[in-house]
Formats: sequence, C-alpha cells, structure tokens
Amino acid sequence: MRQIVQIIAAIYLLHGLYMLVAPFVWYENTPGVSMLGPYNTHFVRDVGLVYIVTAIGIIWGARPRNANLLLFASVWPALHAIYHAWMWIGRDFALDLVALVNLVGIQIPAWLTLYGAMRMRRSERLI
Repeated sequence: MRQIVQIIAAIYLLHGLYMLVAPFVWYENTPGVSMLGPYNTHFVRDVGLVYIVTAIGIIWGARPRNANLLLFASVWPALHAIYHAWMWIGRDFALDLVALVNLVGIQIPAWLTLYGAMRMRRSERLI
C-alpha cells in the first residue's frame, strides 16, 4: 500500500508542476476544466501549488512512523474528490470523458490515498 500511495504522490507532484509551468496548456487540455469558467492563471497555479504541497506531505507521510502526516496530507485530495463528485451529480451523472478523467484522475487516487493512510495509521498503532 505504501508504494501505491507513493506513486499517487509522484503523480500529484508531476500534475502540480504541469499546472505551474504550463497553466494555459493544462486548462485547455484537461477535459471539463474550460466548462467551469474562464482561464485564470493565478487560480491554476495556486491549485498546482496545492498539488505539490500535498504530494510532499504524502511522500513524507508514507515513510515509516509518519502515518498521521499521511492522513493529514490525504485530506485535501478527499475533499477535492467530494467536490468533484458533487459536480458530477450536478451534471446528472453524465458518463463521458469528463467523468472518466474525474474517476481516474481525482476519485481513485484520493480514496486510495486516504485508505492507505488509514491502513498505515492502524498498523503503526499496533506496533
């Protein structure tokens, strides 16, 4: 589980760097993003920084005896996933590319990270 969480963190780190370095390219090429409103460099880069900080927290938290940090670092992805699930419900459960990107890029990584954090925290408490 630790390795899966670290892979997700690496993906978050790369995603955040992509948003920081090429915010307009990210905006234009991420399905569904342009549907949410006009392009805003500041906002895209702010979210990119959140992804980077989250990735660092997950990487650090995935180390032995740091499960509380991992649990804390997994909170933003989980809240982000809840918000995107709510948006998907508002789109009448549309089954399209936007929903697929939401599932693969937001929902699965967020919930796997939270699950991994809870498992690691439980196992650390047993030691």
